[in-house]
Amino acid sequence: MSQQIKPSENLLCPSSILKPGASLFGIVNTEGTVDYLPEAIKVDSTFVDEAKKGRTPEARFRFAGNCAKSGCGQWDKEGHQCSLVGRIVSALDNPIQAKLQDCAIRSGCRWFAQQGSLACANCNEVMRNIETKMLETTTT
Repeated sequence: MSQQIKPSENLLCPSSILKPGASLFGIVNTEGTVDYLPEAIKVDSTFVDEAKKGRTPEARFRFAGNCAKSGCGQWDKEGHQCSLVGRIVSALDNPIQAKLQDCAIRSGCRWFAQQGSLACANCNEVMRNIETKMLETTTT
């Protein structure tokens, strides 16, 4: 199901942290899933300051940023790909929907490039706090 990716491709990580320059592409709704924005919004320092008020921003929003590749702990150096998306797909195991939700970053998303529609089927339940819990579970 994964697509052939060149290690040199500059793709976006759909699980980035809040920082100036990141792209806001989703908002976590009351059911705990992500509602995707029609267009990604570049985050500036004013947004960062405001978003830090209240709950953890990564639990309320989804941010994308440049994939750090080998600079990230999730990077599979042998496979030249993100290892996190495969674990998310396996853990959540949501089926592919007939029609994918609209997503402002899909065309440049590393997870979509690797896992295609399976990544999308499981993406709207992912927030950085879930990612952290999954990592804690797999490393202990």
